[in-house]
Amino acid sequence: MQVAIGGIYHESNTFFSQATTLQHFAESQLDYGEDVIPKWRNSCSEMGGFLAGAERYKFSVTPTLMAWATPSGAVTDDTFETLVGNLVGRLKSISPMDGVLLSLHGAMVSDAYPDADGEILRRVRETIGPHKPLVATVDFHANLTEEMVRWPNAIVGYDTYPHIDQVERGIEAAEILHRMLREGLAPVMALARRPLLPHILSQVTDRPPMAQLIDAAHRYEGEPGLVSITVCAGFPYTDVPKAGFAVVAVGEDAKATRAAAERLADEAWQRRVGFAREIAQPGEAVRQAISQSVGLSLLIDVGDNVGAGTPGDGTVLLRELLAQEAQNALVLLCDPEAVALCVSAGVRRPVQLKVGGKHDRLHGEPIEIAGQVRLLSDGIYRNTGPMRDGVWEDQGRTAVVDTGGVVVVLTERRAPMWNLQQLRALGIEPTQLRIIVLKGAIAYRAAYAPIAQRIIEADTPGLAAADVRGFPYKRLDRPIYPLDPL
Repeated sequence: MQVAIGGIYHESNTFFSQATTLQHFAESQLDYGEDVIPKWRNSCSEMGGFLAGAERYKFSVTPTLMAWATPSGAVTDDTFETLVGNLVGRLKSISPMDGVLLSLHGAMVSDAYPDADGEILRRVRETIGPHKPLVATVDFHANLTEEMVRWPNAIVGYDTYPHIDQVERGIEAAEILHRMLREGLAPVMALARRPLLPHILSQVTDRPPMAQLIDAAHRYEGEPGLVSITVCAGFPYTDVPKAGFAVVAVGEDAKATRAAAERLADEAWQRRVGFAREIAQPGEAVRQAISQSVGLSLLIDVGDNVGAGTPGDGTVLLRELLAQEAQNALVLLCDPEAVALCVSAGVRRPVQLKVGGKHDRLHGEPIEIAGQVRLLSDGIYRNTGPMRDGVWEDQGRTAVVDTGGVVVVLTERRAPMWNLQQLRALGIEPTQLRIIVLKGAIAYRAAYAPIAQRIIEADTPGLAAADVRGFPYKRLDRPIYPLDPL
């Protein structure tokens, strides 16, 4: 069997004014043809799972491309057409081809296509014809649509948040493709959506209420006629008609598949109030962290969650840490201007800088700091650990500035704090710090929760603010909970 593999993966925060270009993909991960295999084999990714599945099920693979960019604003039309055109062109050149495995996010938006993933699937289906198997993987935060379900034979999504099961889901997709080609499996899909935007901090999959829904999905998968059940929380920072909670079921029997999807979606709707959360204001969150005398405290800057497509230069918690005279604390900011000044000054040299708040004023004003440049780095490191293990990251030139009580790490490129190696590559041991500010919501937990004494979530402002009721939605289908009383 000859199977094509590929992916175009982006989570688009449509409230973020910085458009996503081809350069942003190139700065993250953009690999073509045979370069895909050595880059992604044995990595914690769906592509790594496709390759592992190919070995397990004895089929040959032809890689097309794998494009991944840090979450940010909508993808430009030129970028979208270039990437999709490359994917389609490579698919056309593969002969013979028995099927396709495709890695998508499910919450990508382009200027022309609010449902960019659905458009990719449509074009792939148009290219390969109506009969060749097409199986796609999606992120836990996919905004599933009827268009996305219409074109592939099966969709498989993550079971975890933090996302640590990409390899398993890639293998599961390969297994479904194998069963179609070798065993005559003819899957059907059913999509069940509910008007619900679950609170981002209640989406962690190892505790209620989300854990109960994942457990139910696994129980349903054991029922006769069912193959796979995917729960998608949806991505609330994408203003598109179909954002929000959905279930997609894959099965052999249409009636059983539809019933399972609807039953699980009903369970989520019945638990909707259980997703509500109250979290500390920034000043109180910092006071809680400083008051602790033992162990590492994680301060979570929810509103400037880089993994949800924010600027990464929010200063609200940094300002509080400096004002409250925190000691042995660390904050990471994306600020290429400040990095350039540090490079000009040199290692061991004193600097006085205005850092952060450069992209907008939604995440705080620029703050003046004074300190010493302790280290300059190229900002390249390889992830180790449960999330994105084995994947190389490039956060651009990086400067470490010691202000006396707070270490400020400055990067040229936005970089989610998903891996301990990000700091260790700079000679900083996270376990020796008292306070670390993490710009995130849940994903950081895979790396940082095991080393932390406590986690303190801060209700900071920004393009990933925890309370979505303040966002100016224009395209989202209404009514939807909790924006509207239902």
